[in-house]
Amino acid sequence: MRACAQPIFEIGALVHSATPPRLLYYNGSMRLKHLFPILGYFFLLGLGVGHRFASPQKIVAKESWGLFATIPPSEATQGSVLGTRDIIQAGECVLAVEGGMILTHVNKSCALPASYVPPGLTRITSIPTTGTEYLRGGDILNYLNQLYGAAKTSGFNLSVVSAYRSYSTQVATFNYWVSQSGYAAALMGSARPGHSEHQLGTVVDLGLVGNSDFASFTASPAAGWVAKNAYKFGFTVSYQPGKESITGYISEPWHIRYVGIKLATQLYQQKLTLEEYLTRE
Repeated sequence: MRACAQPIFEIGALVHSATPPRLLYYNGSMRLKHLFPILGYFFLLGLGVGHRFASPQKIVAKESWGLFATIPPSEATQGSVLGTRDIIQAGECVLAVEGGMILTHVNKSCALPASYVPPGLTRITSIPTTGTEYLRGGDILNYLNQLYGAAKTSGFNLSVVSAYRSYSTQVATFNYWVSQSGYAAALMGSARPGHSEHQLGTVVDLGLVGNSDFASFTASPAAGWVAKNAYKFGFTVSYQPGKESITGYISEPWHIRYVGIKLATQLYQQKLTLEEYLTRE
C-alpha cells in the first residue's frame, strides 16, 4: 500500500568531512539566485502531472548540479528543520524490516525506519574513496571490487564518493540543503531521512579518482561504461535518463545499487529501472 508523495530529488553522493557544514534553521525564505531555476523546474513538472511521482520532467544536468554541489554533510542530531515538519507524511508507509532487505522498495512514498542499520557493514579499503565509506561486506563488496577492477582494465579509474549513509547523516544532508537553498529547493535535490537507498548499505555513488564532481563523472566515458557493464557485477543504475517520471529522481549515472547478477541482468536487458520492476511485483 503506497501513495504518491511530494517529489523529492536526491543528489547521490555527499561525502564525509572533518569540517561539517553549518546547518541553519529553515525560516521559510529562499535565496533569490535559486528562484528562477526552481520556478522553471516546477513549470516543467506541471507539464507531466498525472504520473505516479507527479511526473518530474528531465532536467538539464548542469542546472541541477548548479543548485546542489558535492559538499559534505556530517552526522547531526535530529530536530532542526525536520522538527517543524512530519518526516513521514500522510499516505506514506514505513517499511517493515524483513530478511536481508536487498530488494526493499525505498522510494518517495516508502521509508526505512530511523533505527534501521544494515547488517555486515564493512569499511571499503580496496577501492579509492573520498572519505571513510562503508558497504555491506560479503558478496556485495566482492562484486564492487570486481566492478572496480574491470573498469580499471578498461581504462577507467573509479572511486567511491559515498556509500552507506545513516538516517542521522541523511538528516544532516537534508538540513544542509535547506540551509543553502531553502526548503522547496531541498525537496528537489535531497531525500528526506528514511527515503534514501543509501541507508540500505547496498548503494555506492561513483566518481573519478581525484575528482568527486558529478558533472565530471557524467561527462566522462566512465559513466557510459558503468551504464553498460554494472549489471555484470550485480548492480543497477537506479535513476536512469528518461525515467525521471517513473523514479521521481533526476538522472544519476553515478548511483548504483546491488540487486544480484540475475536481476541486474534482467533489468539491463529489458531496459527497466528497479522502481519499475518492484512496482510490477
